[in-house]
Amino acid sequence: MKSEKFKIYLLNNEKYAGVENYPVISFSPLISSINLRDIDYLIFTSKNAVRITDSITNEWKKLPSIAIGEATANEIKKLGGKIEYISNSGYGENLAKEIDEIYKNKTFLWLRPKKVVTNLKELIKNNYLKEEIIYETICNKPQNQIKKPAIVIFTSPSTVKCFAKIENFENITPIAIGKKTKEALEKYTSSKILLPKKPNIKECINLAKQFSN
Repeated sequence: MKSEKFKIYLLNNEKYAGVENYPVISFSPLISSINLRDIDYLIFTSKNAVRITDSITNEWKKLPSIAIGEATANEIKKLGGKIEYISNSGYGENLAKEIDEIYKNKTFLWLRPKKVVTNLKELIKNNYLKEEIIYETICNKPQNQIKKPAIVIFTSPSTVKCFAKIENFENITPIAIGKKTKEALEKYTSSKILLPKKPNIKECINLAKQFSN
C-alpha cells in the first residue's frame, strides 16, 4: 500500500493541520492550591503542567518560570506567565545541568505530574528544589479507531503504555517525541521508530509528513 495513504495520528487533543487526534490520555488535577511562598523560580517540564497550574491558581504568574522547551514556554506566555529561561534541548537531564550552571543557591518549585521520566530532584545539586505533584495522567479509550496503515506520534512514555492497552502496534509507523519515549516503544514493537531532531510535537508532525510523502 502506498505511503501517501497513511494517516497521521497524534495521541492527544491538540489540533494540527493534516493530523488526526486519537487521545489515549487525559490529565486530572490532584490538588486545589499551591504554596508559592519563598520560591525564586518555577519549573515547568510540560505544557500540561502549565495548564493545570493555571487552573489551580493565578498567583503563579507573579513568579518567573523556567521551561523545558519552546512549546512549554509558549504556553507560559499564552497564559500570562513570565519567562526566565528556556532550555534548548527539551530533555530533563540537560535542564537540570543548565539550572545548576546558571543559578546558585536559588529555590525552585517544580510543578510536576505524579509520574515523571526524569527526576530533577535527584539531578539538581547547586540549588534547592521543591516539588509539587499537581496532576496525574489517566488512560482513555477514544471513540474513533485508527485506520491502518498509519503513522502514530507518541508524545510520552504514558501515551505508549495507554496506547498498548487498547491497540496493537501492527501496521503503524511509530514516531517518538524523545529518547525516553523511544525506549518505552521498544518494549512493544520491533518496527523502526522515527525520532525528530528536536523533542516537540511540531517536529514530530513535520517528520510524519515527510515520511508520508
